[in-house]
Amino acid sequence: MNAGSTSPAGPIAARPIAAIVLGVAVALAGLLAACVPGPTAGPSVPVATLGPGGVGPPVTLPPGATPLVRIDTSLLAVLPEEVAGLSVLESSDAEADAQANGSLASLSDGVVGALAIDPGTADFVLADVVRLRANAMTDAVFQAWRDTFDAGVCLDTGVIGRAQAQIGGRTVFVGTCGNGFRTYHTWIADKNLLVTASAGGKRELGRLLFEALRP
Repeated sequence: MNAGSTSPAGPIAARPIAAIVLGVAVALAGLLAACVPGPTAGPSVPVATLGPGGVGPPVTLPPGATPLVRIDTSLLAVLPEEVAGLSVLESSDAEADAQANGSLASLSDGVVGALAIDPGTADFVLADVVRLRANAMTDAVFQAWRDTFDAGVCLDTGVIGRAQAQIGGRTVFVGTCGNGFRTYHTWIADKNLLVTASAGGKRELGRLLFEALRP
């Protein structure tokens, strides 16, 4: 499945996530080059879109436009407050593209984005928690979500591995990119929640975050 797919799940994952990961890499490069500690609120992560033509400019809604996806900060309660000593903080940049994503709006009753990052080591985990509409998620849609998300995150180097593991007592699907980035997905059906993330670095922040999920 590609980023231009018309599947209900097709554009949802790849469009924001690949671009946000790109933004994380850009932010990390700038932080490391400056050799300064990261701010307590986390770095600003530029968000671009991913479409058939590749990475494009940041998403902006027309003046007065109503966001298509509702941001629900109560969903932060699903995530741990910190992972490996790093604060897990709401990421407005991660949410900006989600708000303009009509496909995500068809699945979700609310979403929140969060980021934990260590600018000194370039370790990060970028997570989205989605409150799903009743009966919106199916096995087929979840599969399409994972495939498209992973393809977007691994855009430059490709997906070189997929696995299924029990993490924190839940079934988590883990993808591995050629550049070492990993993706994590769990559908918590009884709570109507989807938690999905990308992570990079040696500290396995993605695994640690999923071990500590709190629903």
